[in-house]
Parts: sequence; structure tokens; C-alpha cells
Amino acid sequence: MRTKVYVSADWKEPFDKHSSDKEVVNRIRQWGYDSRYGVDITCTDNVHNSVTNDDDCRRCDIKNECRSQILKSDIIVFVVGDKTATKNAGPCDGRYCSPAYSGEEKKYCNRNFLLDPIDTWKDMSYLEFEISTAVLFRKPILIVYNSVYHQESWIPSWYTKLCKYNPVKELGDFPFWTDAGHTKDNYRDIGARLK
Repeated sequence: MRTKVYVSADWKEPFDKHSSDKEVVNRIRQWGYDSRYGVDITCTDNVHNSVTNDDDCRRCDIKNECRSQILKSDIIVFVVGDKTATKNAGPCDGRYCSPAYSGEEKKYCNRNFLLDPIDTWKDMSYLEFEISTAVLFRKPILIVYNSVYHQESWIPSWYTKLCKYNPVKELGDFPFWTDAGHTKDNYRDIGARLK
């Protein structure tokens, strides 16, 4: 049986084409294409792209679909890069919001329908919402650093706080790369936790 893996990482096309976190996500995506690995991969950008075709797609639409995919997953991979702690795309005040990625002026939010056990979901970035959802529904989380080293200082403060007040099932934390040129991934250690 194949393991369903949801990859949570904060980078957006087409605005961040040179994001190094994108390198990690794309490499993990390749594992899903290779039958030897036995994993089905869903990445944050797959989810965003699946709902943003609607011209009036709102942030809550994206969060709702992210939650749906997380609930279908067996394991959540949290990609942590050097800028993860400062990423904040996705909050909405619940009254006015613009269609996602549009750059348009805010309009009255007619999508105030997302019922979620996380009462502060509107204030959260996409990434914080995804990981909070995983914790709430007790999904195992595997942290991978976009580095050749363990980079605990890159962990967002909201994640540290989440772990302090909630039972989090962490499968471990690993550097994603084994070489400085980012040509060899650490599938040996990471892949063992995805089975």
C-alpha cells in the first residue's frame, strides 16, 4: 500500500521562481513518480493550483482544500528553509479579502463559511494553517531542512508554540541535502520515515 504524503512548503509561482525551497519540493515530487518509493505525493502548490483557476478564489477556498488534502494524507512533510519563519501569505480578516494572487482591491468576503476547529484560522498564513491542521488531526509530521545541516533556528516561532501546547507526533527532522551543491538528497533517512 502506498503512503499518502502531503508536502507543506511556502513558495509561490510565478513570483518566487528562484525559491530554493522549490528545489526540495520538486525533488520530493519526483519520489512520487518513482514506483520504487511507494509514496503518493501532494504538494502545497498542487492544491493551490487546483482551486485558483476560479477567478474569485479566496484564501479560505485554498485553506479548505489544503485541509481536505491533509486529512487524506498519512504523513505531512514540513519543508523548512531559511525564510520559512518570515513567510506570512494567506491571512484574511474574514470581512474583506481579495481573490487569491490577484492583486485586486479587497471586496466584501462572501466566503465566510469555512467551519474549522482552529478558531484563529483566518489570521494564519497558509503554512501555519496547514501544519496546525496536521497537529489538530494528529497527523505525523516530518521536518526537512533545506540545508545539509540541522537548522533548528529556522523553525517558525508559531511551530514551537504549537508543539508546546499540543501533542505533536514528529517523525524526526533531517537535512534534506547531503551535499552543498544540492545534487544528492537524503532519501535514505527521510524515506525510511515515509513507509
